[in-house]
Amino acid sequence: MTVLRCYIFILFAGWLLLAAPPARSQELPAEGLQPEELQAEEPASFLLETITVEGAQPAAAHIVRAESLLEEGRTYTEEELRQAVYRIQRLPIVLETSFALRKGGTRGAYELVIQVRQARRFFYEHGARVSFFRSDLALNEIRGEETTFGASGLVGLRQFVGRTGVLVGALDTARGAQVGYSQYDLFGRGIVASVAYSWIPNVTEVLSYGLDPGFIAWDVDEQNRLTFNLAVPLDASQSFQLGFSDRRGDTGQRRRILEPDLTESLRPEGSLRADELAEQRLVARWVYDTSDDPLLPTRGLSLSGGIEAASLTLRGLERFRFVQDASGFRDELIPQPDYEAETVSAVFTAARHWPVTPRQTVSVSGRASAGRSWLENAQIPGDPVAFVQEDLDVNVYGLSAGVRHAVRLWSGRQPRGFGDLSLESAVEAGRETTSPDLSLATTPLTRLEVSTGLVFRHQWGVLRFHLAYLDFREDER
Repeated sequence: MTVLRCYIFILFAGWLLLAAPPARSQELPAEGLQPEELQAEEPASFLLETITVEGAQPAAAHIVRAESLLEEGRTYTEEELRQAVYRIQRLPIVLETSFALRKGGTRGAYELVIQVRQARRFFYEHGARVSFFRSDLALNEIRGEETTFGASGLVGLRQFVGRTGVLVGALDTARGAQVGYSQYDLFGRGIVASVAYSWIPNVTEVLSYGLDPGFIAWDVDEQNRLTFNLAVPLDASQSFQLGFSDRRGDTGQRRRILEPDLTESLRPEGSLRADELAEQRLVARWVYDTSDDPLLPTRGLSLSGGIEAASLTLRGLERFRFVQDASGFRDELIPQPDYEAETVSAVFTAARHWPVTPRQTVSVSGRASAGRSWLENAQIPGDPVAFVQEDLDVNVYGLSAGVRHAVRLWSGRQPRGFGDLSLESAVEAGRETTSPDLSLATTPLTRLEVSTGLVFRHQWGVLRFHLAYLDFREDER
């Protein structure tokens, strides 16, 4: 996979250029205050003599200070202090945070007090989802089913390690066993590095459109996944992020999610299986984020732009077919060459959140991508039963947009308690296509999702219940 290797080299070179200390606010001049005419034009600034973190354990307090990107002896505007609090709020170890300014020991200087409500050491996340979709979708083993109910549950333990390290272990009914480690304030520059490993039994994986435009799902008996992420702050609101993941699994049956004719999916000629699935994914992106909360944002803007590359290999492919001989019909497995795919895309995302009332928020989001895919031994339907193997080079495009409305139904803030209940409703539409047209039922592919649900968050975890309608459509031919 030469394309992915070249991409890794380019990203490594970019990392060497970007691994510099984040920009900091300038120190006050020796004489203290600026001229009065400049003060009238510029926003008020505050010299931070000391920074104090309240309500957090010592290790958590070190992480909070590092994530704020604030330094004692420097001046900051009120907006810069607010963005520092938003960065802290986005930490997984923090439930709620605020700040206050107290007079310092010298004239014109202040003590910044960051008040934190820390998340519990033990945590859980449970959810239930009822989905309604078109009868010709094959999202699970029961093809043609119009309604599905899915439930998942996660319980985990968070342990601080050293001065700014966090070790996390979790058991998930849907995603198996997971363990991860995050190191904050790497090299004293506010850099965050994390690594995680997960073992996942009996999972259905839908391949990304760039790796297989046929909109394919594989039943994976056992999967191992390793991920690595790095975030380098560039200034108060911007960062450079790098992510890599490698997953490998013992696969079983393949199925096309869009089935124009369900009886066709029962034909042996339309059935394919593989022994192993291996996928690597690499992401490098610039991120601008001023949102105030990672789970239920009420204000702010999030932008990102970057490059995503992925490679996929399916080994041990075999196709089923019926063979007639003197004894009658029997099943036969026909070996197939390995399927290999690579894709590289430029991806841009945006999300904006507006508080329309003290309890209600409206958000809009969008995503656009354009890239190139190289597919070797692609399984392309020919006549109703025959498949042909082709090597394809195609351009891949994607576009989506969504609107979300959230209303906070209840909020409880006591000294020893934390909780809020929100109702979220969203509509999202998207379209993915290739050039040239592959004459598949899924090129181009359009989708629509309408959902509504309750989200309850408190100091121990999150509970979710959602209703959703999913509609995937191929263009009429």
